[in-house]
Amino acid sequence: MVAEGYKNTEFGVIPEDWEIMTYDDVFIFLKTATYSRAELTENDNIGYVHYGDIHTKCQSYYLDLDTIKLPTISFDQLKNYAYIQNGDIIVADASEDYLGVGKSVEIKNIRNRKVISGLHTFLLRSKNDNIVNGFKGLIFYNKLVKQQIDVYATGLKVYSISKNILKTIQIPFPSSKAEQTAIATALCDADTLITATEKLIAKKKAIKQGAMQELLKPKEGWVEKTIDDVGIINYGTRIVQNKQNGGRYYVYGGGGKTFTTHKFNRENCLIISRFAISIECVRFIKEKFFLNDSGLTVKSKNNIDQNFLDYVIISKANEIYNLGAGGAQHNLNIQDFIQIKLFVPKNISEQTRIATILSDMDSEISLLEQKLEKQKQIKQGMMQNLLTGKIRFLGNIEKRAEKPKHNEQINEAVIISFLVNKFGSEGFPLSRFRYTKYSYLLHRQSEKEARGFGKHAAGPYNPANRYKGAENIALKNKYISKVQNPKSKKDAFVVNENIEGALNYFTEWYGTEIQQWIEQFKFYKNEYLEVLTTVDKAICDLKKENKSVSLQTVKGLIEADKVWKKKLDKPYFSDTEIQKAIDESNRLFGYG
Repeated sequence: MVAEGYKNTEFGVIPEDWEIMTYDDVFIFLKTATYSRAELTENDNIGYVHYGDIHTKCQSYYLDLDTIKLPTISFDQLKNYAYIQNGDIIVADASEDYLGVGKSVEIKNIRNRKVISGLHTFLLRSKNDNIVNGFKGLIFYNKLVKQQIDVYATGLKVYSISKNILKTIQIPFPSSKAEQTAIATALCDADTLITATEKLIAKKKAIKQGAMQELLKPKEGWVEKTIDDVGIINYGTRIVQNKQNGGRYYVYGGGGKTFTTHKFNRENCLIISRFAISIECVRFIKEKFFLNDSGLTVKSKNNIDQNFLDYVIISKANEIYNLGAGGAQHNLNIQDFIQIKLFVPKNISEQTRIATILSDMDSEISLLEQKLEKQKQIKQGMMQNLLTGKIRFLGNIEKRAEKPKHNEQINEAVIISFLVNKFGSEGFPLSRFRYTKYSYLLHRQSEKEARGFGKHAAGPYNPANRYKGAENIALKNKYISKVQNPKSKKDAFVVNENIEGALNYFTEWYGTEIQQWIEQFKFYKNEYLEVLTTVDKAICDLKKENKSVSLQTVKGLIEADKVWKKKLDKPYFSDTEIQKAIDESNRLFGYG
């Protein structure tokens, strides 16, 4: 029984109004070159797409020539091969696994470049305008298409598909170009979000690396020690894989995880490789696991914080790798390892403070990595549902692309939850004061004004968030949890189990650019956030009254308000800080 509006085909169920055509119906197959990697250069005149680059450089369904550097050939090698155009499809006809057989990419941003398609590729160009640019690259990722390709893939060590077979593969697609465009746009937006998260993770890792170098740099009062002075070496236990293994715990050693077993001998700790070590010879395993005799751990001695010692050893990873000796197998010289010099603060509380800072940074990165994995899973689900028609973009496509309607308190609940996720952590929960200031700035950037934010003692404040439901909605929906700030003892907030729901709404309603924009305020002190938002609110009021903006007029407006006038008595509301805030408001939002 097929659902209403759908039809059965020989390769699966699709919507009734979708078309089915073969690759040969839709595309012309153009001539491609056969130059091997050895015949390519780096700086000649003609770009060259080798099938290996499709597998290794293209992580998505398009080849963006603005971002990927290709190998080259000379004009002498050009012969009569066709130049690639925007919207062309390049198909890799060979792969070392089924997953990559027939992998396709759509060409973007060819501009004035001269590029040809090369070894083990097919170059496809549209015969007609049945399929729009942006959707063509998605064809291969439709499971109904990929299943057909896999049936015909042949080979032993390398799998391939012939041109004649590919021509017969059937492609289901929406007859409506508006629906094709909507699908391509939705998946492109998902890719943009993933890319933004990947860049943020890379940035956070770079910041953490710099912080670790600075924090672990010897200071006055630190003492020089060796690993032998501060730690006890504990080797893993030999284990052999057999039919009786199995179980829930992974076995680690000199490399990554291998098979599983029913028992564990380590939990949440740093391991160092002993045998066949690689450049990643030091790594932290965040689970219960079994360490075999190819690895070791270092347990801290008295007056040494374990987490601090772990970070010091991580900072010595290159030095540890260079201690490896041997021929084909790079093995660790244990006597040299335990004599590695390191510096530690005499005071264990200082060690703990440093370790806590780095641990919080690691936790933030870990949360981002989990978020990235979830985003990839969501995109994969979107792709399969949209490309097979299980989820449709119907009716007025342009109207569906508008922000969905939702009431103001739900909107604010999502914003609060986003800010808690962006700026809070278990170790440093986000205070109500800070989320209020971030929310004000976010509204100013997004909507040019911060409606509902009135003049209150701590600066612009929207009391409806706390007393009319937004905060409670976020708590009730388990987007966030209320905790007590360990220092101030006031209410603060951390993420809860349903945070991804709020983040998805935020991205749908506000996009991705503002998520990066708001991050510039992360390390602003509370005092300056109060000055900046107060001054900006004053500037907004001056503009409404068609008054000029200057140090004198801003101070005059603050002084004229009975709630705000006391701010000018605070040392951080100095003329210098107010002028700084005026300049920053102009940079951020303009007031000309």
